[in-house]
Amino acid sequence: MKKVETSDFPGVRKPKEVSPVTRGTKVFIGVGFVLVGLVATLNGVGALFSSSLLGEYDLTDPLPIEVSSSAVVTDDLELPTYRFVSSSNDLRVEGVATGSETLFMGIAPTEALAEYLDGVDHDEITDWSFFKNDAEDVVYTRTEGTTDPAAPGTEGFWVASVSGSGEQTLDWTTQAGEWALVIMNADGSPGVSADVRLGVLAPSGLVPIGLASVVVGLAALIGGIRVITSLPARPDESHRWTLRGHSVLPTTLEGRVAVLCAVLVPVPFLGAAMFGALIFLVLAVRKGDRALLLVLPVLASIIVAMFAVVVVFQIPGA
Repeated sequence: MKKVETSDFPGVRKPKEVSPVTRGTKVFIGVGFVLVGLVATLNGVGALFSSSLLGEYDLTDPLPIEVSSSAVVTDDLELPTYRFVSSSNDLRVEGVATGSETLFMGIAPTEALAEYLDGVDHDEITDWSFFKNDAEDVVYTRTEGTTDPAAPGTEGFWVASVSGSGEQTLDWTTQAGEWALVIMNADGSPGVSADVRLGVLAPSGLVPIGLASVVVGLAALIGGIRVITSLPARPDESHRWTLRGHSVLPTTLEGRVAVLCAVLVPVPFLGAAMFGALIFLVLAVRKGDRALLLVLPVLASIIVAMFAVVVVFQIPGA
């Protein structure tokens, strides 16, 4: 009896054969999941760490102000932040007088403030930089004058202002336009002495975002490791690069991924690959891989650890 093929019937098609996923594709997917998992996990840990350090506002260390003039002005209200947080439009200035005078702090349109201080002896902060939360290289430019200013609290152009003894807190949400911050004695007298902290509103939701990022990152990392470690070794693979009987190139896929992660450590936003280099180095060594290039993950981890130690010792009070 003649065997009838399915394709012999009109309108009926043979089911398509599904091509198996190639080894190269699995390697690409596995390595991609590992890198994504490492970056997501590190960012999540960073978010959780930042949330434990931040209060309601991300404030700088106290900036000591000590001038003989009647006012200190700055129009640089785009304040930087030193942690892994986004900038905010909600500004806060905290100040406390270190002398015997009562402190005044206010924000006003640049043009109105310039008119108020016209002919008044005052200092303007024309440049400053921040390292972590510490203001550095603060440059003052003196404008000489002989006019005594009116008490700042009597003026009506302030969009936000505070005055009093003890610690004062000035909150303001930035608006379109040109604005300046002024720090004075409440009676307008010369000789301003104060410690001032500046900052922005810390973002909310860092804890849930950090936890979600850690969970997703660990899932991706574990999945990528399982994909890579499940691939069998190539039995026909020969080691062409050897030195005194030792293979120069990694002999296992885990070893190759370890070297790749070590190479990616200096790449911006991929510093978390250092952990991947160590993880896959251990997996490669357990499989008997003794390639000479496996020294790269070790060197990468040592360099990053030394850099971290240097950074820690630069933190005030560490």
